[in-house]
Amino acid sequence: MKKILLAVMPYEGEVLDRVTDKFYFNRAVKYMPLGVLSIAACIPPGYEIKVVDSASRGLTLDETIAEIEAFAPDVLGLSVVTYRAWAMTEILKRTSAPIKVVGGPHATKSSQIILGQGAHAVFIDDAEVTFPKWLAVGCPAGVFRGGQVDMDTIPLPARHLLDLDNYRIEHNDEMLFNVGNLRLPMFSSKGCPLRCIYCDVQQKKFNFKSVDRCVGEFRALIDMGATSIHILDDAFNIEKERVSALSRAIVAENLHVDWSARGTVEIREQVIADLAAAGCKRLHVGIESLDDNILAYFKKSCRLKHIEQFAALCVKYGIDILGYFIIGAPGETDEYRRTLPERIRELGIRLPYFNLLSPLAETPYYDMLLRDGSFDRDHWKEFCRNPVRDFLMPEVRSLDEEERLRRTIDDYVEYFKRDDMPLYVS
Repeated sequence: MKKILLAVMPYEGEVLDRVTDKFYFNRAVKYMPLGVLSIAACIPPGYEIKVVDSASRGLTLDETIAEIEAFAPDVLGLSVVTYRAWAMTEILKRTSAPIKVVGGPHATKSSQIILGQGAHAVFIDDAEVTFPKWLAVGCPAGVFRGGQVDMDTIPLPARHLLDLDNYRIEHNDEMLFNVGNLRLPMFSSKGCPLRCIYCDVQQKKFNFKSVDRCVGEFRALIDMGATSIHILDDAFNIEKERVSALSRAIVAENLHVDWSARGTVEIREQVIADLAAAGCKRLHVGIESLDDNILAYFKKSCRLKHIEQFAALCVKYGIDILGYFIIGAPGETDEYRRTLPERIRELGIRLPYFNLLSPLAETPYYDMLLRDGSFDRDHWKEFCRNPVRDFLMPEVRSLDEEERLRRTIDDYVEYFKRDDMPLYVS
C-alpha cells in the first residue's frame, strides 16, 4: 500500500512584520487545514494517508521533517503560503520521499520556480479533483491546474485524520480573547469578489455549498464534539439570501450550537436577525478604518455609515463583532489614532484586532508600491526565488514611524484588556 503524507508548513520563521509580537505568538486560534483535509478525503481507497498540521501543533521545521521521515511516504504533498516558502524549500531538500508535490496559495504564481526548487509537481487552484486523477495516471511531473470544484460533490474534509485534542483551546489570561474549548472550522463558500488593496485572497470568483450541504456539515461537527463552529469563508454574507436561508435551516433542524463566521459589514437587518436566531454569536469583519478617505484608499466597498449601521444591528441582536483594523494608512492623522479606541468602544465593538498596513505578497497594495518606485526592487519575487528564514519585508515607513505605530497598537491592546472584555467567545 502506497503512503501519502500531506503537510502544512510550520509557523517558525513566518514573516515578522505582519502583526505585532503580541499577536505573533497568539495561539488562541488553531485552524484545521481544511484544504489539505478536503484533498485527503478525495483520495481513493488503497492509500495510507497521514496529515501533519505543523502550524496548529506548533512544530518546528526539524520536528516537521522528523515526522515526515518517520512515516516514509511515497508521495509527500506540501500546502504552502508564500510567507512560509522558506520552510517548503528546506523540506524539499531534506526529506527523502521519492515524489514531492506542492500546492496552496504560493503555487499559483510561483509554479515554475517551485519546480526548480525540487518539487516533482505543482498543483494550482483547487486540487480535490486533479490530485486523485494525477495519482491514477502514475504521478507525472509538471504543473496541474484544477480550477474550481463543485463544493457539493466532494466529500467532507477528512477531519478524522487529525487528533482533535490538538485543537482544544485552554484559557490564557495573556490572550486578548479566547475562543472556547473545541471550536471546529468549516467552509460554506470560497472566494471573494471584493478588491481591497491590502488583501491577498486570490480567488475572486465566489463558489459556495448548498444550504443542505452546510447543514449536514454543521451536524457532523456537532457529532464530533464541537463546542462552537467557525465558518472560515472570505465573504460569508456576500450572498445575503443564502445566509438567511442557512440560518433558517439551522433553526428548523434544531442544531443547537454557538457559531461564528467571517464576512463583510454590508448586510440587512433581517439577515442579522436570522443569524442571531440561529445561534451565531460573532461575526469577524474587516472594518479596517473609521475614516471614509482611508476606506476609499483601501478600495473598500463600505463607508463609515455602513459600519455604524452594521455595528448598531449587531448590538441590537446580541452578536459580537471581531473587527479587524489596519493602522498606518496614508492620510491617517494623530488625532484619528488617538481617538480610535474610544470610537470603537462607542460602536459596541468589543473584540478589535489591529494590524499594521503592510505590503503583503501578491496584493494590489504591494504592486502599487512597486510601480510608484517605493521599492528599489521586487522583494517578494526575490524571496520566492530564494526563500530565507525570518525574511523581513522592507516597509515604506521610517524605522521611527514603524516603532511609533507598533507602540500605538500595543497601547490599543492594553486599552481593550478591560474588566468587561470577554475572555471567552464561543
